[in-house]
Amino acid sequence: MKSFYISFLTAVALLTGCDSVGSNERLIEVPAATVQRNVLIEDFTGQHCIFCPDAAEVIEQQQKLYGADKLIAVAFHAGPLARKNTSKVVGLRTDVGDVYYKHWSVPNVPKAIINRRGDALAKDVWAGRIRDEFAQTTTVGIELKCQYDAAKRQVEIETDLKTSSEDVKGKLQLWLVEDSIVALQMFPNNKVDKEYVHNHVFRAAINGEWGTELTLSTKNVHKEKTTYTLPKGIQPKNAWIVAFFYNESGVLQVVRQKVTP
Repeated sequence: MKSFYISFLTAVALLTGCDSVGSNERLIEVPAATVQRNVLIEDFTGQHCIFCPDAAEVIEQQQKLYGADKLIAVAFHAGPLARKNTSKVVGLRTDVGDVYYKHWSVPNVPKAIINRRGDALAKDVWAGRIRDEFAQTTTVGIELKCQYDAAKRQVEIETDLKTSSEDVKGKLQLWLVEDSIVALQMFPNNKVDKEYVHNHVFRAAINGEWGTELTLSTKNVHKEKTTYTLPKGIQPKNAWIVAFFYNESGVLQVVRQKVTP
C-alpha cells in the first residue's frame, strides 16, 4: 500500500511540475550547423628583414597551441626587404606576393593579415586576433584531396565545398606553399644566416591571384578539380596545397593538404 501512495504522489508531481504547452508552441528553432573553423594567417616577411625571424617564431608558437592544420600560415616574401631569386642566391620574393603586398597596403614587415579581416597587423597583437578568429563560427566546409604523379610532376587537386546554412557567394583560392627551404636570412647586428630554414613559403597562385568565383548552395556539394604541374625547383615532399574560401566578410574556411602522402 505504501508503494502505491509513493507511485501516486510521484505521478502527481510530474504532472503538476510541467507546464501545458500547445503543440504549435513546442517547436524550438535550431541554429544552422557549424563546422570547425580554421584560421589563415598571411605573413608578410623578407630575407633582409632583421625582425622577421622573431615573427616566424610567434607563428610557430601559435601553431603549437592550435595545431598547424588549424592555424594555417602562408609566408609572402614581398616588398623592399624581400629578395628575388638569382643564379647565385636563393631568393623567395614573388610577383604575386608583391601584388598582395600592394593590395593590402602593407606598410612594412613583419606584418600579418588574419582571416582577411582588418588591416595588416604587427606581431604583438597576432595572438589576440587569432584567438578571436577561432572563437567565430562558420557554416562553410572544405574537403581537399591531392594525388601526385611523380613522373609528370603533376598534382590532381580535388576540392569539395559545402555550406550548411544559406547560399553564399565567394571565391575559392588555391595556393602552392613549400616548407624547409634553406636560404639566407638577416638578423639584428648585421648577422646573416645562410642556412636558415624557411617554412610555409608562398610559391604560386594555382588558380589566379584572386581565385575562382563560386556560389555555394545548401542543396549540393560544389566540386572543383584542378591539374597542376609543380614548377621547377619545388620539392614535392615539402609542398602543400592551401585552399580557402573567402568573400568581402573575410576567410570563411581554410584547409591544407600535402602534395605527397
